[in-house]
Amino acid sequence: MVTVAGMDLGAWNSALDVATTETMSLVVLGVLVLLVVAALLLVSKVFVKLVVVGLIVTVGVAVHSQRAELAECPRTCACSFFGYELEIGPEVVHNACQDVVSRIRAAVD
Repeated sequence: MVTVAGMDLGAWNSALDVATTETMSLVVLGVLVLLVVAALLLVSKVFVKLVVVGLIVTVGVAVHSQRAELAECPRTCACSFFGYELEIGPEVVHNACQDVVSRIRAAVD
């Protein structure tokens, strides 16, 4: 059971799959772009503007890199997004993926 601030995150964790996470990451990247534009327009002090934009860009780079790693899921049969394990998809896809991994392991051994 995963808990944060007393809230059980197990239901969220089991509900996330690769497709949902890819879509959510695109939405987050879009919101981050809007936040950068808002910060550039609304913040008047240059130092604060640079710090805020720097933090937002750092979060954006982290989300983008995690999203790029989701492309590796079909090859490894293991997906995670910032440490949360994701479901690969329907049971059939999961079984096929496990079958491929077991064949590769058998060939290596």
